[in-house]
Amino acid sequence: MPAARRATRALTALTAASALTLGLVACGSGSSSSSSSSTSAGPGSEASGSASASAGGSASGSASASATAATDGSIDDIKVSGGDDKTAPKIDLAKQPFGVAKYTSKVLKEGTGDATNAKSVAVVDYVLVNGTDGKTLDENFSTEAAGFDVGDESLIQGLRAALTGVKKGSRVVAALTPNDTFGPQGNAQAGVAGTDTLIFVFDVADVVTKLDAATGKTVTPKAGLPKATWQEGKPATFEMPKSDPPKELVIQKLIEGEGAKVEKGDTVFVTYTGALWRNGEVFDSSFKQSPTASFSFPVGAGKVVAGWDKGIEGQKVGSRLLLVVPPKDGYGDAGQGDIKGDDTMVFVVDILGKY
Repeated sequence: MPAARRATRALTALTAASALTLGLVACGSGSSSSSSSSTSAGPGSEASGSASASAGGSASGSASASATAATDGSIDDIKVSGGDDKTAPKIDLAKQPFGVAKYTSKVLKEGTGDATNAKSVAVVDYVLVNGTDGKTLDENFSTEAAGFDVGDESLIQGLRAALTGVKKGSRVVAALTPNDTFGPQGNAQAGVAGTDTLIFVFDVADVVTKLDAATGKTVTPKAGLPKATWQEGKPATFEMPKSDPPKELVIQKLIEGEGAKVEKGDTVFVTYTGALWRNGEVFDSSFKQSPTASFSFPVGAGKVVAGWDKGIEGQKVGSRLLLVVPPKDGYGDAGQGDIKGDDTMVFVVDILGKY
């Protein structure tokens, strides 16, 4: 069974989790998200404790929330130099501890093309620094660029603000107050106290426009398959056949998109709803977290169940798929949470974009 994606990096803690990712749900005042149930299990999840318990972070293990925060800093106190597509830029602070009274950002290098908006995926190389001690919490210049769904309302407020209105090729620096990230409780797991200002420097490698929903040619499904009814901004509903489920993976187009073909190694953005064949009960959906939230993963990397990797590779952006996933292409004999070892899962998936 493919391993689930484990969100241990600090910047991942600034994004909300779905039941698929085991990411950290941000509990700061800027977040509109709530934790997913620990028993729900989407295409890449595995059993764990409640996401919210590990996400916001306890005040223990981090600096005391009663400590005085530095708020007299300016964005011009942050000097950014060097860096390339393999090496993170150097960040020097004119004063330490560094902190600002309110969110602020500055474009250090102006890019070209259309600016990001709520329908954009911003593909960025970034470095995240704690302004209190100047330590780097996370960077991905040395690995690979990350795509963020700018319109996802479950993104931390400060992260979403920084990624909105930027152009491909830009370099941006943003200073995020505690209220823009985790609030006064901080996030011990991410190494952030409730008084820390975070410095987010990023280069915009690409800007991808994400579809709102599948669009293209409607395809009549084969007889005997589950009937999925898509609902805008809400989990789909299913009507399951009375027959036994198929023993092999079923990949059925419901809408054939007109966009680029998804190749192995591409990162895709999708919305989804998953239900059980035996009773039609929905066990997970990207829409449970937010009507605007999408889920992303690298295709063919084993970060989701095999049925998803096999089903989505080779499809076109804009497609809506019905995936009937038998145990051998799902969670195997061990099952997952409420999903039994002999359960067949049924998904309806919209492919909204890729990079």
